[in-house]
Amino acid sequence: MISLVFATMLSAAAGTVFVNGTPVDGLKNVVLEDVKVEFDDEGNVFVIAPQYNVSVGEDATKVKGDVVSPPAAPGDSDLAPSSWWLVSEDNGSTGQAIDVEINGLTVRTIRSGGKQVIFDISPYMKTGANEVVFRSHADAAPGGGAFFLYIGTGSVDAGRVSLDRPKLTLKKNSASTAGGSAERHVLTID
Repeated sequence: MISLVFATMLSAAAGTVFVNGTPVDGLKNVVLEDVKVEFDDEGNVFVIAPQYNVSVGEDATKVKGDVVSPPAAPGDSDLAPSSWWLVSEDNGSTGQAIDVEINGLTVRTIRSGGKQVIFDISPYMKTGANEVVFRSHADAAPGGGAFFLYIGTGSVDAGRVSLDRPKLTLKKNSASTAGGSAERHVLTID
């Protein structure tokens, strides 16, 4: 009965459905468990599900070995869910492709021209030293504007992620080297 009432409310609302801030209107055949649902005054539905990663459109298609569906977390994280985030910012760049590796596990590939990535990396991190590697594997000469990746703490409010001052920032631009390179960082969490 509850699902019928919920479905009726959704169809009657003229708003958009968001999962972790990503619009997902038209999503079918998906079950999300242990989530928080909020409705705003415009009829928008915000599903807050930090344990899920959401991608739509071309970003949801695996391309050239890119990691778009994160691997299972190792299970040794002692951090609160939705406390550490990976966020991308693309200012019209081209030719950039970055694998983000956390503690030996590649959790995401981010490319120029894609949609912004906002990804909860808390399950892949733990108290103490965490190794973060940004591995570039662009197959074209970089061009256009700057491409940024940020890692830092943040919070979720009404389906939107607010990132605190980033602890790590990667910047790539047209002067960046094409091909393979890696930047290694140790991020210590108290």
